[in-house]
Amino acid sequence: MNHIEAINKGLSEKKTHIEIVRKVYLTYPTKAFIDNEEKQYDILDEISQFFGIPINHIQVCGSSKVGRSFHKSSSFTPKVSDLDISIIDTSLFTYYSETVFKVTNGLQNLTKFSSARGNNFANYTQYVSKGIFRPDFMPSCPERAAWFKFFNELSLKHKDYFKSINAGIYQSQTFFEYKQVKNIKDYIKL
Repeated sequence: MNHIEAINKGLSEKKTHIEIVRKVYLTYPTKAFIDNEEKQYDILDEISQFFGIPINHIQVCGSSKVGRSFHKSSSFTPKVSDLDISIIDTSLFTYYSETVFKVTNGLQNLTKFSSARGNNFANYTQYVSKGIFRPDFMPSCPERAAWFKFFNELSLKHKDYFKSINAGIYQSQTFFEYKQVKNIKDYIKL
């Protein structure tokens, strides 16, 4: 059974969206890596080593996981689609949240949040309050620079298959599951 069929089966059986997410996003193989498992291991291992976290704390989401973007209504396409990574690790979430807290002097100095794209502080707090750490909303600091240097280099290394490789951190599996519920809702709208 493929990912879409599993979602449809769950919906027809009146499973909760969380149950569908747990099955499809946390236990099904990653669509983009079927018959390419070595590439999956290489990428996930490199992320695991860089952050010093267990490899099983790293999940793939988005079109790479299920083969289709429900948000953009497009299929996963090698070299065109991104690889979206979710790191589910409480300690790493805490480390980066504390880094932001220290860099901004207890969130008192918000000048390092400035961005041409808008108010990164508002976006940062909105996501952190949902248990999601988005590095693109981090203030300027060496840790942010190191994050983007690592993922830019990883993206270049695997540009033969992905447009880019991006990641965010979830404080726990519960926050990850609730975020992925939006994908199920977007699928239903289609």
